[in-house]
Amino acid sequence: MALKAPSSEGVFYWYNISMPKVPTSLLNETISIQSLSGSAVDDRGLSTSTYGSGTSVEARVIELGGFIETEDEGRTEVNEELKVIIPASTSVSMADRVVLNSTNYNIRNIKSVKDRFGNEFYKELRIDSGY
Repeated sequence: MALKAPSSEGVFYWYNISMPKVPTSLLNETISIQSLSGSAVDDRGLSTSTYGSGTSVEARVIELGGFIETEDEGRTEVNEELKVIIPASTSVSMADRVVLNSTNYNIRNIKSVKDRFGNEFYKELRIDSGY
């Protein structure tokens, strides 16, 4: 999209406004996004989820710090919380999971970040290692 803007001398300049891309230099890590392929019931009657092999995606991973949860059984668990930036073209849903450095992370939030024209710029995932 071209935009015409006036200058101080009455001459018009043309600006080419196009959708910016996330620089690949910022996407310095590779994650795997695994899609939920089914669920079953184990021998104790609890449901279990099965995931596919996954798709490798370039990403920017930002640590948000851990938080502590105390369970009813007196067990304390430390969960890691991360923010992950991925390209806008990546297909992801809340039922998927992220694998980073052989650790499985649950997707808690998917935010679509858009530019001022409403075009999707990138996706921001909030993930954690809890269950």
